[in-house]
Amino acid sequence: MSESPSLGFILADYVAPTIGCILSTLTFSAPIKSLLTAIKSGSLGSLNCTPWAFMTGNTIGWLAYSFITLDLFVFFANAPGLLISIWLNTGAMKLQYYEELVKRSASDNNSNGGDDAISVQTAKIDCFSQLTSHEIKVLQIVLVWVIILSTTSLIPVGIEEMKFIVGVAVNINLIFFYAAPLSTIATVIRTKNSASIHFWTMAMNTSNAFFWCVYSLAIQDYYILIPNGLGFVFGLLQVALYQCFPRSEVIEATDSVTELSGDEGDCTEQLTRSHYGNVAESEII
Repeated sequence: MSESPSLGFILADYVAPTIGCILSTLTFSAPIKSLLTAIKSGSLGSLNCTPWAFMTGNTIGWLAYSFITLDLFVFFANAPGLLISIWLNTGAMKLQYYEELVKRSASDNNSNGGDDAISVQTAKIDCFSQLTSHEIKVLQIVLVWVIILSTTSLIPVGIEEMKFIVGVAVNINLIFFYAAPLSTIATVIRTKNSASIHFWTMAMNTSNAFFWCVYSLAIQDYYILIPNGLGFVFGLLQVALYQCFPRSEVIEATDSVTELSGDEGDCTEQLTRSHYGNVAESEII
């Protein structure tokens, strides 16, 4: 008669990764409210979108790893995150274009002696003729993963070699994703203000990393253990900063009213008052 699984086995091999899948989705969803607030205000403010670019690379890498290892927990932990990251990155790009359009419209309006139509049309051409900084980051990360996955797929290598290459690459990406919020340490210490640390992202990252550490130890997968162990440590450091330096919001308002008008059939938008500075629910970094 076969022995029934122990409680420890069930908790480590099934309960922990199930909770990890839920927390992973909640972690990826944490910036949604912040982005919606930024869209309403018409400005990213102190909202940092760089982690969202790494989120896209992170989910692509882990989905590839789940296909290699046939791990459904890893798959379901990252599939929703890929969709969410695409939406977040798209929103950030739109806001960057919008902010640049507002700035250039105001500048061109002054140089053209108050001719709004000319200044807006010139600003549109200038803005849409070049990539935003966030677009460049996303494209660079996606390009790296296209090269990695193409190489491992087209060059005849074994499963273990594929697991090693993708595992190391996604580890590096995940470390950047977890460590990205720590780039605010200097600012937080200098200003004695933890407003740039997004509380729910910090809480979800830390909890999520803990449960994946438990699961990785149970299945002895060190590709999962190492980045999540570091993510747990980074999370604890953020918690310490958040506790040491109270959060305070500073809102700076900038008036920018410019009418966007184009040829017949184009949309006419009104650029109203945009609030620059910290968004109420600011993202990390």
